[in-house]
Order: sequence, then structure tokens, then C-alpha cells
Amino acid sequence: MKKISKNNTLSLVEKTWRFDDEVATKFDTHVNQSIPHYTALQKYIARLSEWFLKDSCNIYDLGCSTGETINQLLKLKISTKYKIIGVDNSKKMLDLAKRKIHKKLKNNKNVKATFINKDLNKLKFKSSNLILSILVFPFLNFNERSKLLRKIHKSLNSGGALICVEKIRASNSTFEDILNQMYFDFKIDQKLSEKEILNKAKSLRSSMYLFNETTTKNLLKKSGFKEYEIFFRCFNFIGFIAIK
Repeated sequence: MKKISKNNTLSLVEKTWRFDDEVATKFDTHVNQSIPHYTALQKYIARLSEWFLKDSCNIYDLGCSTGETINQLLKLKISTKYKIIGVDNSKKMLDLAKRKIHKKLKNNKNVKATFINKDLNKLKFKSSNLILSILVFPFLNFNERSKLLRKIHKSLNSGGALICVEKIRASNSTFEDILNQMYFDFKIDQKLSEKEILNKAKSLRSSMYLFNETTTKNLLKKSGFKEYEIFFRCFNFIGFIAIK
């Protein structure tokens, strides 16, 4: 029997967090309730991307889910011709992404889009000028993340960029406690119940791998990126750009 939350939306919490068909259907509602400034953040990512959208280049959106980032890119009023490749291991997510961008893509003759239903760990990259990774890395363990970052760096053209948003741990336990509790307050303000928040946290225990900013920076450097800049930070979420 499906759970119904007090705000009459289907609960996305399972025993273990999985991006299945039910999660895909409710993903946009859920992510807006769960990620601070999510709508604005997607617009920031699209605008930041403008510096790296070159004619005839490939753009990857890793873990593209329902295609919101691609949707925002298609709203940009630019004449650059490029190809965007959305990758996700959920076919349902990709179906929703295609439906979301269909009209904009039809009206934008400069951009071509293709979608790949594949595990990121098995993805073979074409040469690209921009790779987007929005809230994907927290679901990759240390070794998977290291390997993927090396593949990303290798595939990027010189001057190309990785734009990434992820959840991190604070630098010490005091800050971790403060930021987590502020994050829980944010979720309550978004009309999620205390039970839903607790169940979601439990469901992520075996699915999420979080590291602090120092570890994240070291992983970037070891993969070949020498410098990165933070463009977004709220609670325990961080957005950064790294240029090859």
C-alpha cells in the first residue's frame, strides 16, 4: 500500500532509496521540497553554462533525471549550435525528460538532444566542452567518484568545464550538527512531516556517500583539475565549477 503524506502527495520514501518509477513520477515535487533554492540553482547552472557552450560541441548532463537542467539550458537566448546528451540509469526519468523538453527542443533548431539509459560507471564519453553533474556524486562511493572524475577530465576539451552540485559534510562535528538541523528546519518549512524527514534519512543510509570540502577538492586535483570555484552554497549543499 502506498503511503500518503499529510500534504496529500505520495511519499517517496522506501526502505532503501532507489530512483524507481514511483520516485521518477514525483521527483520534481520532491526535489523542490528537499533542495534549498533548487529552482534558482537550476537557472544559475544554465547561465553559468553560457561560457562553455561552443558551436558543434557536446554537453553532458549526468544523472539528468527529469531533464530540468536541460530544460533551463533550452531557455537561454543564444545562437550557439551544440548537442546535449542526457544520461540516467532510470528509463522512466528519461521518458519524463523527453516529454518535458519536447516542445522547446522542437522550437530550438540550434540544439540537438539525445538520451542514454546507462549506468554512469559504464559510460564512454565523447569529447565534450561541458559536463553537468547535479546531485549525482553523493550517490557514488569514493572509488566510483574517482574513476568518473578522471573520465570527465580526460573527455573535456582544454578550457572545458565541469559544473557540479553535491551534498557535503561540514569541516567538524559542531558545524555538521548545526547545518543538518537547519536543513531539517528547511524541510519542515516545505511542509514535509517529521516522519517523512526521518524516514528519508533512514532510506539513504546505504545509498549516500558524503565527503567534506577538502576531500572533494583533493579528488578534483587528483583527477587533473587544478582549481575550482564555488558558485553556490547553502547548508550542506555546494555548487562548484572546475575548468580544465
